[in-house]
Amino acid sequence: MAEVPETKPEAEAPKKRRKDKEVHQVLFTTYPKLLFTWPVIVAGILFFPLAYALEPADQPAEEAAATTAEAPPDAADAEEALSSAGAEEQITSREWWLGFLGWIYIWILILVILTLGVDIDRNQVAFWVIFVVAVWILGQWLQDVRGFTFFGDIYNWFESLRVQYDRSLGLALSVLLLVPFVVMLGWARINNRWRITHNEFEHYSFGKMDDSLGRGAKTIRTSFPDVFELLLGLAGTLIVYNATGTKELRRIPHVMFLPLVRKRLNLILERTAITTAQIEDSDEEDDEV
Repeated sequence: MAEVPETKPEAEAPKKRRKDKEVHQVLFTTYPKLLFTWPVIVAGILFFPLAYALEPADQPAEEAAATTAEAPPDAADAEEALSSAGAEEQITSREWWLGFLGWIYIWILILVILTLGVDIDRNQVAFWVIFVVAVWILGQWLQDVRGFTFFGDIYNWFESLRVQYDRSLGLALSVLLLVPFVVMLGWARINNRWRITHNEFEHYSFGKMDDSLGRGAKTIRTSFPDVFELLLGLAGTLIVYNATGTKELRRIPHVMFLPLVRKRLNLILERTAITTAQIEDSDEEDDEV
């Protein structure tokens, strides 16, 4: 009776080869903090057509004067009376949307400035959130019980400013920031590239001596010192220790999409641990023989 060949190992072979290829090495690039200005650049470009559609069209002065001269006084007054209510509502709606875009742009600027200027960890963010909520509740209680409207006056003062988004200013700022942003991306790709394999950490820098950690077991830890960097790019710091975790060998800051990079690194570390265990078992068997 002829035996039927099994095809299961052949079907699993490509999957194993593909998995081995995926965990063979991890490549990533670190960037300076200028990278986190991308929300301002994107907002200025995206808000330009929105603000253009919201701004009222300007009627040429000569055309307006000719229309007024041709139309009888009574007809002009009647037309103005009929369209005044609708025009006022339309202008109010446009002003509201322009103000809404303006405040979004302001908060984006504040977020980017805080990201570039300070590092706020998770505990500090929790403290400030609790503090702001407590101040808001205190303000509501003072307004209802004591009639103290200090916080309400602050809100009314900001509302009286009638902030509106200026599309020309936003686009100009985006274009001016885009030039150093593109240069920074290219410079980082040349000077801040990292390649991590099963037993080696290599740093490539154009025109300088490449840095490489010696072979051997390593311990890798991830840290997120700034919540805003985590929010804007899933960025954090990759810290490399010796095998026992007692000595810091390298600190790699501003690693974009660090959770994804760490996931791939875990596959490499797991494979390295398995390989090391197999070598130790083989040495023990040789010693017994």
